[in-house]
Amino acid sequence: MGDKGDKKSLYKKTFKTMEQNIKNFLDQIDDTSPEPKFVTGFDFADFWVDLHKMSEKLCFEANKLSMSWLSPPIPSSSDMTSMGSCLELACVALIAAFHSFPSDAGLAVRAALKEALKSVFESCLNFVKTLTETLGKKFSANSHPILQSFGVVMSKCEIIKNLPKSNKMACLDLIKDQYDILKDALSELEEVKNDAFVDDFGDSVEQWTEHDHQIINPSIGMIKTSIVLVKKTSVTIKKSGLEESGEQFKEYDTILEKVNKLSALVDDLALSLYPPLDWSECKQTNQVLKDSLEGVLLCLASLHFMQSDDACKWREFIGKAVIHNFSEIERVFITQGMAEIKVSETE
Repeated sequence: MGDKGDKKSLYKKTFKTMEQNIKNFLDQIDDTSPEPKFVTGFDFADFWVDLHKMSEKLCFEANKLSMSWLSPPIPSSSDMTSMGSCLELACVALIAAFHSFPSDAGLAVRAALKEALKSVFESCLNFVKTLTETLGKKFSANSHPILQSFGVVMSKCEIIKNLPKSNKMACLDLIKDQYDILKDALSELEEVKNDAFVDDFGDSVEQWTEHDHQIINPSIGMIKTSIVLVKKTSVTIKKSGLEESGEQFKEYDTILEKVNKLSALVDDLALSLYPPLDWSECKQTNQVLKDSLEGVLLCLASLHFMQSDDACKWREFIGKAVIHNFSEIERVFITQGMAEIKVSETE
């Protein structure tokens, strides 16, 4: 009995050490790179190939641990320590790779990489905790908790393989997310605007008054303009965006920061339009959205992927659409006897 207790304590000690080491790895991801690397001369293709190999190595080591834990007799504590060290070395390799990634390669791609590696280490931590929790317990081969824990590790390693390979691609993915959110907001609003939808609910649903529609149409026009702006920005980045310098990578972060603000502003405007329509709130949210759209257009003017004739033309066209819709909103408010909203030209 005493011998069994001693063996169990050895396993627990091994697993506790592994847990602490993996927690340290999680902390090290947040550390500042001791020797920052830069885009110039960096081989991105080799980096991603090597990173995939490292993630496969980690997955292999976790699988080796899980299989040995499933097949009696379980390995000795010293063998588990040895296998655990291999898993830890795979984690260390991933940390080193992260800190070798150029500091000027862009915020979005680094954030995606950092988040993916953290999720891998967190899954490894849970994997080791499962080893501890199942120590001395019996399970059928197909229902052992370590299988599920390993499955999570494997899925997190797969995420690394599918990460965007540049800041351009990372920002395009996030801009696409914003585009989808904006489209959803418009669809929901137009569904409410649909008479059939209102009729389905009868008198229990608040409905717009006749003069509400005067402000709804140009407000929806502002939302549609936001959607077109985000779409055109994405298409232009895909077509003309370069990936040769830290400054170019930084420009994708710059426009992403501007675009990311639009979905919340469009949501605010859409909510103000739901019946019963809040005219005062509608006025304020249209003003804020207009200012933000003009800020995006102004920001775009100087970016390297916006210098073609086509890009300049659509930027000018969208600027005019913002002015047109907002002028109509101003006219409606004046007609209703409310305070005037000033309209400024987009630069």
